[in-house]
Amino acid sequence: MGNRATLEVINQDYSWQETPCYIYVHWSGSPETVTELVKGASSNMRKSDVNYATARLIAHICNYVEGGLSVGVQKNKEDWDNGHYVIDMSNGNIKNDDKLIAEGIQFGNF
Repeated sequence: MGNRATLEVINQDYSWQETPCYIYVHWSGSPETVTELVKGASSNMRKSDVNYATARLIAHICNYVEGGLSVGVQKNKEDWDNGHYVIDMSNGNIKNDDKLIAEGIQFGNF
């Protein structure tokens, strides 16, 4: 039960940077909500640094979710109710299980 998903932040232009962790959301895993969360955090997500960007997205999600509950980090991606999302900062796209759900998102260049 829930609206679960895992999220992964990547940048294909910096492919040597490994994803530091997968973000788990319990109640915020719909495509619409994930897109809204990423867009809300995007200006603070440093495009050239996957670690920093992932941390900024986690902080934003925790502020969005009441009490910061139902958000976690894990070592492995999982296919929950809403599957797995890949946020690619190199092209501004979000894919949900290889299906494009958002494009053209601008990330921080600082």
